[in-house]
Amino acid sequence: MDSTNLHLARLRAAGKPVQIVLAETQTAGRGRRGRHWLSPPGCGLYLSWFHHFEQPAGQLGALGLVAGLAAANAVAKICAITPGLKWPNDLLINGRKAGGCLADLSPAKGICSAIIGVGINVDFNGLQGPDQPWTDLTRETGQRVDRDRLAGALIHQLGVDIALFERAGLAPFRRRWEALDVLRGRPVQASGALTGPVIGVAEGIDDQGRLLVRSGEKWFRLPSGEISLRTTE
Repeated sequence: MDSTNLHLARLRAAGKPVQIVLAETQTAGRGRRGRHWLSPPGCGLYLSWFHHFEQPAGQLGALGLVAGLAAANAVAKICAITPGLKWPNDLLINGRKAGGCLADLSPAKGICSAIIGVGINVDFNGLQGPDQPWTDLTRETGQRVDRDRLAGALIHQLGVDIALFERAGLAPFRRRWEALDVLRGRPVQASGALTGPVIGVAEGIDDQGRLLVRSGEKWFRLPSGEISLRTTE
């Protein structure tokens, strides 16, 4: 399969009422900003979820953050290890990337459909990993992780969290996010087409899921869709 998000989008476009797609591998897995997501056969959990919202896309900017929280919760339930979250939706364990999420939104006349992709590194088994500090669940736990159980936990948690987000927005998730936020208090450099370069200290998120960055006496609110971010330590 090229990409679970793309495959699910094609199924929906063809009129098939499929909500969830799982794959053993992806030949064209995608991360944020078009980056390639390495998806070796049998080495990870690659899942996409479709949801139709009765809200416009402008109210769904925090959807990726909620998906990241659901993924972190699922890993904690199955592996007894809780990943941290790097804004907007990367899962980190001991400072190394273990997973990520991607929300593709399709707005239409005040409503919006979304396809949420989640990738979690389960066991690369000695294979060459991504070109960045990375890890997998087997390496971190020292034991085999059952991908079926992990998928079941993720599907359950996505269902619970997306329904709550649709009803109440980001507010019920703020404390959970703050508890897992690995960027707060750290120096960061961000850049985007609408913001230009911003260098400062990450100070959590606002009620729309935008990253708060303090730069001297100025504060910036950075939307996830257009920002490239790195720490500067």
